[in-house]
Amino acid sequence: MLNIAALLGDYWHDIDDLKAGLQAAISRLHYHESIDLQYITHEEVSQVLDDKPDLFINAKMAQLNPMDEQVIIWLTEDLDKKLVNYIKEGGSILAWHAGMAGYSPESHYIHMLRGYFVYHPPGLQQVIYMCKENEKSGEKIFFLTDEHYLVHCDAANTKVDLWSTSADGDSLAGWKHHYAKGKICCFTPAHTKDGMLNTNISSLLAGKINWTLFNQL
Repeated sequence: MLNIAALLGDYWHDIDDLKAGLQAAISRLHYHESIDLQYITHEEVSQVLDDKPDLFINAKMAQLNPMDEQVIIWLTEDLDKKLVNYIKEGGSILAWHAGMAGYSPESHYIHMLRGYFVYHPPGLQQVIYMCKENEKSGEKIFFLTDEHYLVHCDAANTKVDLWSTSADGDSLAGWKHHYAKGKICCFTPAHTKDGMLNTNISSLLAGKINWTLFNQL
């Protein structure tokens, strides 16, 4: 049995939408019946990491209460260090959409990801996702009404496998690399339930999950 622990949902991202998107992706895997998927809260992350799941999916922004005057960050210094040890010992992390948002660029977590969310233009817009850089036509591209995540990424030290472009500019949308004995995947789309259930997004997310569990670069 393969164990996946998923931390989903926050102030801006509905947990039920994320569950639907994740389950749709996992159902694409031919071995999906051998996956034990556990949904966890941020309070449970430390204990779950002690149990060393095969994959930890983070689709939760750093701020628990982003609209309050005193903002609480769930990723404490101790938990930040624990995530590093989990990966170094052979664990895998998939940072999905909000799982790259609001975290300190100086945190161990972001250093491992080698990239993070910077901002997105207001609202939803047409975003072109490309599986090959600058290839805006052909079978390797698709269009999605989405938030366009504009990110910082240390592209020289990871393998970029998804690009994005919109009226507001170009960005990277997916990358992956090894970190010590573990694996890191980052995937920026999608914000809405419809976007997460989009066939292209679901297929790409399934591929990310498969890579973290089995494949090599």
